[in-house]
Amino acid sequence: MKSRYHLVLLLTLLVGLGSASTALAQDGVLVVEWADQDGNVINNALRDAIANDTERPENRVYKLKRGGFYWNEDRIQFEGYHLRIVGETADEANPAEAFLCGVGGDEDCGPAIIQRTRRADQSIDGVMIQNTGTGSHLTVQNVWLLGQDSDGVRSSYEQIQLDAADSHFTFDNVVFDRNDWHFLGPNAENVDMTVTNSTFRNLFGPSQQWEGLGVRFEAGADSVIFDNNTFLNIGFTPFQSEAAPMNYFRANHNTFVNIGRSFQAGALWKEAYITNNVFVNYFWHGEQPSEYEDPDREDPFTGFFGIAAMPARFGTDLDRRIVVANNSFWRDSQFASLMPSDIRSQPVVNDTTAGWFETFDGMVMQDNLLDLSPDLVTYPADLIPSMVSNITELRAGNSASPRYDYDPGRDETCFQCNIWPRPEDFSYTTADLLTAGTDDLPLGDLNWFTDAKATYETNRATYVQAIEDLAGGRIELIVVGTGEADQGTLGEGATVAAAEGFTYYEMDSSGFIEWSFDLATEGTYDLSVGTHLRGNGQRGQRIFVNGTNLRNNAGFGEYYWDVATGVPSDDWFDTRIDVAGLIEGAAGLTMPAGANTIRIEPSWGFQRFSDVSIIDPTSGDTLLVLSAPDAVAEGVRPVCDAADFCPTGFKSVAMGAGATVALNFDFPGDGKYVARIFFNAPAGGSADLQLDGNPLFEGLTFTAEGTDIITPQFDGTAGVGTLTLVTEMGGFNVDFIQLISVAGVGTSTERDELPDGFALEQNYPNPFNPSTTISYTLGASGNVQLVVYDVLGRQVQTLANTNLPAGSYQVIWDGRSATGQQVTSGVYFYQMETEVGTTTRRMVFLK
Repeated sequence: MKSRYHLVLLLTLLVGLGSASTALAQDGVLVVEWADQDGNVINNALRDAIANDTERPENRVYKLKRGGFYWNEDRIQFEGYHLRIVGETADEANPAEAFLCGVGGDEDCGPAIIQRTRRADQSIDGVMIQNTGTGSHLTVQNVWLLGQDSDGVRSSYEQIQLDAADSHFTFDNVVFDRNDWHFLGPNAENVDMTVTNSTFRNLFGPSQQWEGLGVRFEAGADSVIFDNNTFLNIGFTPFQSEAAPMNYFRANHNTFVNIGRSFQAGALWKEAYITNNVFVNYFWHGEQPSEYEDPDREDPFTGFFGIAAMPARFGTDLDRRIVVANNSFWRDSQFASLMPSDIRSQPVVNDTTAGWFETFDGMVMQDNLLDLSPDLVTYPADLIPSMVSNITELRAGNSASPRYDYDPGRDETCFQCNIWPRPEDFSYTTADLLTAGTDDLPLGDLNWFTDAKATYETNRATYVQAIEDLAGGRIELIVVGTGEADQGTLGEGATVAAAEGFTYYEMDSSGFIEWSFDLATEGTYDLSVGTHLRGNGQRGQRIFVNGTNLRNNAGFGEYYWDVATGVPSDDWFDTRIDVAGLIEGAAGLTMPAGANTIRIEPSWGFQRFSDVSIIDPTSGDTLLVLSAPDAVAEGVRPVCDAADFCPTGFKSVAMGAGATVALNFDFPGDGKYVARIFFNAPAGGSADLQLDGNPLFEGLTFTAEGTDIITPQFDGTAGVGTLTLVTEMGGFNVDFIQLISVAGVGTSTERDELPDGFALEQNYPNPFNPSTTISYTLGASGNVQLVVYDVLGRQVQTLANTNLPAGSYQVIWDGRSATGQQVTSGVYFYQMETEVGTTTRRMVFLK
C-alpha cells in the first residue's frame, strides 16, 4: 500500500483545476475548489465558501473534490440552517483530477481531507466545525477528517463542537483519524446523531489514560445510532455520556479493535441496543490497584459494559430497555503475559450489571460469544507491546508515553498526508461468527462483507425491529411533574426544615448552579467563588455572568484552576475573579442595577461550589454573599456536612403524626399514573396518599434505609389534581414528589404459581443497599416460609417460617443481617412457600 506523496510533489500532477473561486452547479450543489490555478492550496477555501454563501438555498450542498486538501486556518461556524459537506466518491471523481497519487500519478488519493492548519503567526484554532443556536443541523459524508494539525499536533480536545440544541447530526462514510481526544462533541439538549459506514482510528493520547474517544455528549441525546462502523485504537471509550441519558441508543454491526477501557463512560441508558458487534481487545488496559482497591468502590470490577441507576430527574429504572446480544468478545493473551502482575483484567460485565439483567425483563443479555478470536485478516498483533508500554508509562506518570498508531506505510514526516486505502482489513472467515447475528449475518461492520451489507440495507427496518423486540413489551414512565415539598401547602404538624451547617453543591459532569440577585447600582464588580477541586490537580468549568462566559486561560474555553498556581487540590479555597485576571468576558463583570444572574456549568466537571460573593473592587467590601441554598440547581448533588440527608434546595418538610403536605400537579390526560416520593426516615414512618381528597393508598411505608418509594398505579384525569400525603406514623422528612405517567404494556418479573389471594410482591427498592422491603399476601391462614437464596441456590437467610392468618405482610431484609456484615453484591432470589404453592422473585444487592 502506497502513502500519499508530499504535497509539493502532488501539486505537480494537478491539471485543469480552474480558478480559485467556487463553481455553482445545479440542484443546490456548490463545488468548492481547494487549489488555485498555480496548484497552491487555498487556505480557508471551505470555510470561506460557507461563510460567504449569503444566498444559500435551503438544499445547499458543499461538494468537495476527491483527493483535495481543505485546510482551515479558522473554524467553520454556522447557525440556524442545515450545513451539508459532501465529498466526491471515487466513482464521481474526474480521473484527470482525482488520480494524483502513486509513482505513476494514477492512483486514487482517497477522500477529500479536512484539516486544521497553522496561521502565519503559528497560532492554531482548535476547532474544525462549530454550530450554535437551534436547528443547526450538520451532515458530513465521504470525507477524511485529519485531527493532527499541520505541525502534527493532535491535542485539540473537541474538533467538531456541536453547541446547537434541537439539531440532528449525520456522518456517513467519514474517517475520523489521529486525535488525542475526540472529534464529535454535542453539547446541547434534544439532539440526534447518526453515524454509519465510518471509521474512528488512532484516537488516543500520550498524556493520560482518559484520552481518546469516539463521541462525548455533554447533555445526553434523544437518539444516537451507530451502525456499520469500525473503531480502531480508541484509548479510552467509544461513547461518553455521563451528564444525561441517551434516550435511544443503538450500536449495531460495528467492529471495535483495541478499546482501552469501557464501552461507555456513563451508563445512563434509557433504551439501548448493543447487538451484532465484534469486540477485539476490549478493556485491554485492565485496572491497577489504586482503582480496584478503592474502599468506596461498589464492585470489585468495573466491567466493559455497565448499567447505572437512573437519576430521579431522568425517570425510573422500571421502564428501561437495554439489550446486549449476539456480540463477540475476545482479548489477546499477550496482554496477560506483558502487563504487570498487579493489573486486573476486566470481565464483559461485573456482578452489579449482571444483577440488572437478572432483575428486569426489559434488560436482556443473551447469545454473546466469549473468547473466540475472529482471526481478522489484518489483525494488528504487533502493536500490543507498544500498547502495553503506553498504558504502563501513563500509570507511572510519564506524560510522553509511546504511541501505537496503526498506519503501516504512512509517511510520518508529512503531517498533512493520509494513507489510502486504509491498511486495516477486518474481514474474517471464522465460521461461528459469519452467521451469528440476530439477522443471521456476520457479526461486526458489514462493510467488510459486501454481500451481507447489501442484504442488511435491503432489510434494515425488519432487522432493527427484531432487535428492539428482544426487550419484550414496552412500558413507558414519563415524569410529568415534580413538586418540592417545601413549596406545597402544609397542614398542622408539617414544618419546613432547612439544612444546617456548611452546605455546597457537588458537580460531576452535568447540570448547573444558578444564582439570581439584585444590585442597587450599576458597576464593575469582583467575584469570589468558594470551591474545592475534589483532589484534582486541574479543573475547568464554565462561569457565566448574565450570559457572558468568563475565561482566564488561553488554552481552555472555560474558567481554569491549576494546583501549580498554589490552590489546594483537596481543601476549600476562594477564587478571586476580577477584570485583570480574565482574557475573555471581562465585560460580564460590569453588572447593571437590578436583576443579575451568575451560572456555573460543568466543562471538566467533578468540582464543588459553596458560594459566590459580590465584591466592590475599590473598597474591598463584600456586598452580597450568595450561598448554596440561595441557588437554583439541577443535575448537581446538594451536600450538607452536618447531616447524612441533604434535600434538594437544602429544604424538606418534617412530617409529624397527622401532618399533611399537599402539592398540585398538571395531569396531561386521562390515564394511569404513579407517584414517586423522595424522603428521609431515620426512625421509619408511614403515610396515606390522597388524590383530590380521596384515598389512593393507605399505609405507605417509609423505611430507614430507603430514599424513595413508587406507588402502585392509579387513575388520573386531565387537569389540575392535588396529591396529599397524610402521615400515620410521623418522624420523617419529605423532599419532593414526582408525578409519573404510565403508558404501554410492560412485562412482569413475577413467577406466579399461587392461586388468587396469594401474592409475593417485587421487593422495593430494587436494586438496594443495604436493605429492602418484601411484601406478601396470604389468601388463607396457614404456614408460610420466606427464604433468601443466592444465585447458586444456597440458602442465605430465612425471613419467615411460621403460621399466619390471612392478610398482607411486610418483612425487611438487611444485607448485613445474615452474617453480621454485608453480603456480596449480586443477584439473590427470595422464595415464598405456602401450603397451596410456591413463587419466586429476583432482587439485586448493590454495595
